Amino acid sequence: MYFIVCEKIHNVWYGIALDDEKRIVISYFSINDRSKVVSGIIDYLPIDSEFIEIKRDKFAFNILKTMSQIYEGKSSKYDFMLALDNLSLFTRRVLFLTSQIPRGFVATYGGIAKAVGNLRGARAVGNVEARNPFAPFIPCHRVVRSTLDLGNYGGGLDAKRLILEREGVTFDGNRISRKCLWISKE
Repeated sequence: MYFIVCEKIHNVWYGIALDDEKRIVISYFSINDRSKVVSGIIDYLPIDSEFIEIKRDKFAFNILKTMSQIYEGKSSKYDFMLALDNLSLFTRRVLFLTSQIPRGFVATYGGIAKAVGNLRGARAVGNVEARNPFAPFIPCHRVVRSTLDLGNYGGGLDAKRLILEREGVTFDGNRISRKCLWISKE
């Protein structure tokens, strides 16, 4: 059984699905489109899953509030559990490394691929980031192309740039400034 919670905070819809252990199975957000959030969550859940939508749950609302703070570019610590068990080892490694990118910095798809031991795996890293079920907790918005162009983002490129700017990333035109490039020491 999964529990879905969806709430509008500052004109953005945020949603999560929690499992029986109150771990986040998926988080999702959309500007002004609740149905997109709900369908994105349901589409991610295993086929024939049972779920209910709940309201007025303080624990879940704190998660959604944290999502809103991250979207606003604010520093936010959280201690919510993420349900990682059904992800491949490669996916977990990529998402772990992505979670290490500090605010105000970006990493490249190729840089993450190299750090996880897959020198030619930039596209595979891009696929993991595109399917990141824990955005914005695991900040896939901080991963960009090797040219320092934004690349893609499920929430749209305008949202990606806005979040990065709010976090302190600077741009040289349409590209991210080189001084904001983070390289893993792994």
